[in-house]
This record gives sequence, C-alpha cells and structure tokens, in this order.
Amino acid sequence: MATTPQPPRPPAEPRPQRSSHILAIALLFLALIVVLGALGIFIGVRVLTNAVHVNVDQADSGKKNVSIKTPLGSLEVNQGVNEASLGLPIYPGSTAIKENDSATVNLDIADEEKLRVLTGKFETPDSLDKVAAFYHIRLGDQVTSFKKKNEEGKTVFEIKHDKEDRVVALKSNGDKTLIEMVHVSAGRQEAN
Repeated sequence: MATTPQPPRPPAEPRPQRSSHILAIALLFLALIVVLGALGIFIGVRVLTNAVHVNVDQADSGKKNVSIKTPLGSLEVNQGVNEASLGLPIYPGSTAIKENDSATVNLDIADEEKLRVLTGKFETPDSLDKVAAFYHIRLGDQVTSFKKKNEEGKTVFEIKHDKEDRVVALKSNGDKTLIEMVHVSAGRQEAN
C-alpha cells in the first residue's frame, strides 16, 4: 500500500529566549547604577564646593595669609614669623632673607592631631662662631642635640621634647652667617 505524501510542515515559531530578557534587565540595572553613581558624584562635588572656604588676605605689611577650611579639616599659611611664635631667639641685628622664606603653617585634619610648622631664615654679617656662641648661651641646657659642622657644613642646635621639635641651623655664607630656624609641633592644642 502506498502512503500518501504529507505536505511539509510550516516552520515552528521561534520560542522567546529567556537569555535576551536577562540581558535587557542586566543592562537596565547597570545603567541605573551608572546614573545613581554620577548623581552621587555630582551631589558630592556640589556639597564640597559649597563647604570649602578659601580666604586670601594681604596685610598692610605686604604679608599674605591664606586660609582653607573644609569639613575634613583646615590649612592656614601665614607669611612671616617672630621670636614669640618661633619659640626660638632671633639673633640680634639679623635680617630676614626673603619674606617668602618665613612662614607659619597650621594643618588641622578632623579627628587627627594638629600640626604646626614655623620656619624662618635670617642672615647677619657676624661670624659663625659669634652667632653659635649666642645660641649656646640662649638655648643652654634645652639643647638635646648639637652638631658642629655636619656633612652640609652647618652647625645645628636641636631641641626635642615630646611632640615638639625646634632646630637652629647656622652656616657660613660668604661674609655672612645664614640662620635657619624651624619649629614643629603636633598635638591637640590650639594652633596660634
């Protein structure tokens, strides 16, 4: 017996693939993360720019004072120093070399110790030996370390106590004596 040929079957409709839906959902989720991240960065930058205060003040003497305050802390830089702020005697008759070489820097980071750095550079026509004798007398037994003519040719007086370091470095500079002073202190005390 002969069988009758059957007409060809129409192709089956393709079944929807689940992976295309998962891919679309993943891409939408990724786009949402990118948009939220960009929005967070934008808001963060806006908050910080509104919270950061920068103040530059120039006194009548020509000295500049810069103050930057943020929610994370503050930085202050004041040109010029004096004997009281340095906590070190300034050699009588010496003159500041450049106003830009003497400054007070106060750094206060939230929940950290405050850091204060004072620097001053002076010069005098007096001899290195005469200036060194002055500092030997004035600093006396406060000195915790003394080096005469170190590898850089400097005579160095160091005073270290707890979280406070003071240094006076002397060096011959032609017919003059260069005096460099640094005072570094750290702690929770208020910076002046």
